[in-house]
Amino acid sequence: LASRSSETMLMRGKGFVQAAAWAWTRTKGRKLLRSVHAMASPCSRSRSRDVLSERARRVLGGGAGGHVEEWKALLEAAEHPSVVNLTQGYPDFEGSRKARLEAAEVITRLEHNKLNQYSPLVGLGTLMASITSLYSRLWNMKDLDAKKNVVVTSSGTEAISVAFQTLVSPGDEVILFEPYFPWYGPGVKLAGGEAKLVRLSMEDDFKIDKAKLLEKFNPEKTRLIVVNTPHNPSGRVLTREELEIVHEVASTSRVGCTLFSDEAYEGQCWAPGGHKKVQQEIEQLNEATGSSVEVLSMGTSSKLCSLTGWRVGWLVGPEHIINGCKALHGYSTYCAPTPFQHGIAKALDGFVDLDPAVSFDGTGALMKMNAEKLSAVLRDMGLRVYSPKGGYFVVADCSPLGFTSNMEFCKDLLEKCKVAAAPMNMFFGTPASELSSAEQCLVRFAICKTEPVVDEAISRMRKLIASSSK
Repeated sequence: LASRSSETMLMRGKGFVQAAAWAWTRTKGRKLLRSVHAMASPCSRSRSRDVLSERARRVLGGGAGGHVEEWKALLEAAEHPSVVNLTQGYPDFEGSRKARLEAAEVITRLEHNKLNQYSPLVGLGTLMASITSLYSRLWNMKDLDAKKNVVVTSSGTEAISVAFQTLVSPGDEVILFEPYFPWYGPGVKLAGGEAKLVRLSMEDDFKIDKAKLLEKFNPEKTRLIVVNTPHNPSGRVLTREELEIVHEVASTSRVGCTLFSDEAYEGQCWAPGGHKKVQQEIEQLNEATGSSVEVLSMGTSSKLCSLTGWRVGWLVGPEHIINGCKALHGYSTYCAPTPFQHGIAKALDGFVDLDPAVSFDGTGALMKMNAEKLSAVLRDMGLRVYSPKGGYFVVADCSPLGFTSNMEFCKDLLEKCKVAAAPMNMFFGTPASELSSAEQCLVRFAICKTEPVVDEAISRMRKLIASSSK
């Protein structure tokens, strides 16, 4: 066991080794304890690196802007009961009651039920039908065929991985707009591709700049452009003008450039007119210009149903791309948990409009309210704040307060207010040392919390403002 687990222990770091050592001391004596300590030695770590694949070493070579250990320590401190934790994007409310009750009924039924066994590789038929019905009902996407245009994955994260593996070959280039969801970069590396980073600036409201995109786009090598709306971490919602830019650039490809659209937060959008499906927008532009740019979109129950632990996501796109995704997914996780797929299908069937106050269990309205209140107190503290139009987060720049790094600010906030926020280094593929002074001071606050939790964080920060003014 010690031999088989050595890589896992090393990956999880010194804390895991210490915990493992304690457990082995109690059960197997000092001989095995010495073996566990040996796994943490520099020599042993070097040997383990020697046996890792090139693929694993490429991903390990990434990192959160050179602040992995600091980020890990901050997350651990944020879990203390006395801290209001606004670091990570998981809801602290119940999640879809309909989904949970339907799944629970299947799980607790005493007689044999196929819904407690494997689903078909491509997904539970009822869920695939519910996905196409949802998009037809709310976004008028009438041409989707559940059997041809949808594959269910084990989370939106797996959907990203499957999409990249399906569309990117070794040597291909992929456009990522940074800051970005941290799983994009490793996903590109695992597919053998090379990420080309296009910077989004808070000074420009995180808007896509055509000149910057053209600078990184290669008509002979760029196979994929990744867009994310509403955007994690900023909460920006892509405009028609920005999609026209991306479409125009992609249409100049001589090798076939696909758009991958991460729409995880499509249910939490309070921009005028609500969330716009990228596939629909691009199809309209194709028709107007005679182009043939294709879109592969990702959705997830983690956000639509506020059930991040259920790990049910999906991909929607052209049949020939989805066929490739089905194959890669089948050799990855095979299928998402069947009872959860059943529960999600029932929940999706109950979403009937895009009104943030009622649809998707009212989470859009909750996020909007939390964003507005939290933004107000951050501005009162002196931070520059971007006003999100969707998603789970608020982004702020702490440099006006005299800080030179976001980690410094996050530590100060945690110490003085017992409020935890996330430094945004890990959302950049560019090393922190190469970011601007303002970018090195960007901080992300999670707003996917109940109103009392956000109010408590605000109250603590307002007390700090009051004490600082005396």
